[in-house]
Amino acid sequence: MNLKIVRAFLVVGLTGCGASQLPEDVPNADLGATESNVIVGSVNWTSVTSLSSTSTERTRSKAVGYLSIPSVGSRCTAWLVGTDKIVTNNHCIGNSTEAVGAKVSFNYEDGVASTSRIWYDCSTFVRTWTAEDMTVLTCKPLNGYYPGQVYGKLTVAAGNAANSSAMYIVHQNCDYVASSSCVPTKKYSPGTVLNTNYSSNELSYNADTLGGSSGSPVLGAAGSTYAHLVIGLHHVGAGSNYSTNSFNVGVEATAIKARLAEIGL
Repeated sequence: MNLKIVRAFLVVGLTGCGASQLPEDVPNADLGATESNVIVGSVNWTSVTSLSSTSTERTRSKAVGYLSIPSVGSRCTAWLVGTDKIVTNNHCIGNSTEAVGAKVSFNYEDGVASTSRIWYDCSTFVRTWTAEDMTVLTCKPLNGYYPGQVYGKLTVAAGNAANSSAMYIVHQNCDYVASSSCVPTKKYSPGTVLNTNYSSNELSYNADTLGGSSGSPVLGAAGSTYAHLVIGLHHVGAGSNYSTNSFNVGVEATAIKARLAEIGL
């Protein structure tokens, strides 16, 4: 199914959008540029700081960050795919103009004061792909180090995940539907792959997200074929919040990997 058709089909079921041009700490500052995403049933995410410090999940989470997009007054999630390269959605940043001023904090987590957040300039536009809703940006070094040297990077799986396999998403968000003043720190959302053939290049899953989670990595859970590898690029949801009939959707690994190969990654 063509991505544009999918978006048109889902728009009726998408959750509502909020205002743009808001400060970074306001949770719904994202919705000027992102698709809506949904909480499936009850909220089932936790702060990444609650994960064991020695777990692979916690290690992988370090390569995920809060993407501030001042040119359009919005925010999304991004993740490191190289020493200086990040991946996010095309609907978050779709061109070099929208990339102006973009910056990422990889320590935007619970327990870290706003004055202690470290920001990398990731405003160099590399390339975007509309069909895969995917954009790659380059980050500049800070104090002599690129972000990937500090936080590590994620690896995209060589194949696509199977139905019913366990997965998780790492993203920047909070339940601002229930509490409008919450802070979108880094979260861990576990779930299950629902349909690996949701469309020609997408998979669906029941892990919780909200607007602002767009651009986050979908990873295979421990014990799955592609454990802790990127099996999807999260970008859209269908249904209404807190409904068990809702689900979220991401672009599959093989589509991501093919596009990254075009730019030598």
